[in-house]
Amino acid sequence: MNFEDIDNIYRSRKTLLTILDRKGYNVEPFSKFSPAEIGAAVPTADDFSSLGFKAAKKDSADPMICNVLCLPRVTRQKLASPFFTALFEKPNSETVIVLLELVGAHHHQAALTAFLKYKTLVSFFSVFQIVNNPMEHVLVPKHELVPPAQHKEIMDRFHMTSKSKFPLIRFHIDPIVRILGGVPGDIVKITRPSPSSGIYEFYRVVSP
Repeated sequence: MNFEDIDNIYRSRKTLLTILDRKGYNVEPFSKFSPAEIGAAVPTADDFSSLGFKAAKKDSADPMICNVLCLPRVTRQKLASPFFTALFEKPNSETVIVLLELVGAHHHQAALTAFLKYKTLVSFFSVFQIVNNPMEHVLVPKHELVPPAQHKEIMDRFHMTSKSKFPLIRFHIDPIVRILGGVPGDIVKITRPSPSSGIYEFYRVVSP
């Protein structure tokens, strides 16, 4: 495996660990690794499954487990296999699948189906798209999920009778929603600098 492949996998893994840490998972056991160790653990650029792991929540009272799979590619046919069906059906679990290909429409559909059918969160990330953390890009404003307890207050503030009245942001298709772990019905608060008001806050609702 060449240096570029090792570098892409190494940097994307660091980004993924940052994402999971911010979501409350304990990633400390998986955080100490070097490019040389990546090269030794990954036999070829088409097989980095050995980098998969399971992370528990930092709060021991939370039973949630994150299953991280590292796969070269996942076809539509593979997503229909018993292996993935059983994985998506697991209660109290979140699945993150890191790919050596770009995330496509069938990955988005699989994530939506898993949520609608099993109420489980499945996220697909391409190694190439998380070499750098999209949340830290200078042109990406601050995004955060609004706690469900505050939804009614926000709807009342803007005289919204239904969440569908908010502008939409697409579940899984939008990379920031995917990173945050947003699901249909969640409200996302976006904060950006404004030349006139200093700070401008607006909201989007996650749609299927």
